[in-house]
Amino acid sequence: MGFLARSRWLAAVSTEGQQWVVPTRLAIGVLLLCPIDGSIQQLFAFWHADTSALSFGAVATGMILRAVEILAGMSFIAGLGVRLAGYPVVAIFAVRAVANAANSFAWLREVVNGVIVPHGDWGYGAMYFGVALLLGELLGAGSGPWSVDHWLSRKFGAVGKSDSAS
Repeated sequence: MGFLARSRWLAAVSTEGQQWVVPTRLAIGVLLLCPIDGSIQQLFAFWHADTSALSFGAVATGMILRAVEILAGMSFIAGLGVRLAGYPVVAIFAVRAVANAANSFAWLREVVNGVIVPHGDWGYGAMYFGVALLLGELLGAGSGPWSVDHWLSRKFGAVGKSDSAS
């Protein structure tokens, strides 16, 4: 316990976030667990190439992407490691924003052709872009007062103070 209290791990779970962090964190977790336009694996062209002849690599990559999405969603719901899970989540929402915007803009569709399958429309793209920007605030604020991170930072903080007193 003393090792964790004195290490940089405590800084990763320490949270002094405001009250707005909790509903924002829960909404992002729900968007990851129950995506509006399909999961992240369905946005990549390798998944849609030929469903009868999907290679093992494409199936494995799709499963790994969905697993990352589910783990990050559960992390956001529980408030555990939000600062660490935030980076892949920014990438997930950026891909979703591009995939949704590409369906509405021909020039963007040409740019991402063969890599990302267009879904939705520019409205969903704008929503996902906004969520990705909001994640930048969560990376700085932490996961808020009602989270596993907050509980861990208080627990390890108390252990660190008792170890330094002796």
